[in-house]
Amino acid sequence: MNIKFILPIVLVLQSFMLHKYYVSVTEIYLKENSAEIIIRTFPDDMERAVKELYQIKPDDKQFQKYLYLYIKEHFQLATDNKAIEYQILGTTQEDNFLIILIKANLPKKYKTFQIKNNILTDIYEDQKNIIHFILPNNKTSFILNRQDFIAEFKK
Repeated sequence: MNIKFILPIVLVLQSFMLHKYYVSVTEIYLKENSAEIIIRTFPDDMERAVKELYQIKPDDKQFQKYLYLYIKEHFQLATDNKAIEYQILGTTQEDNFLIILIKANLPKKYKTFQIKNNILTDIYEDQKNIIHFILPNNKTSFILNRQDFIAEFKK
């Protein structure tokens, strides 16, 4: 086989293999008076964010505390432009993903649900945060990035 044909193909394939995607996926299950939230992202990206911002390494006993602090600073919820407190129920790793479980109590009546998600946009310029608002008969999705990091769902 001719090396002139193989070399360009190998170089193109390598460029795809070396490129890393910077993405998180957040599913927000809206219930009557609560929201159940699942964030999936890559653990090494979150470890880098915590290490760079707080100088805490993943093997440090304080890492979980600073991971939660990072999430609280970069992931915020509101209804009708009023901030909503939420609880981080925990984290787990499944396959190659870090999964963050969150629960928020919602007011009985609201017209809009806002989410600010700029997780990892401070670390990676190309970071995309995909948001899915999921109701029993409806699913609405948004793609957020460094410049556009707020999504609003109208009930």
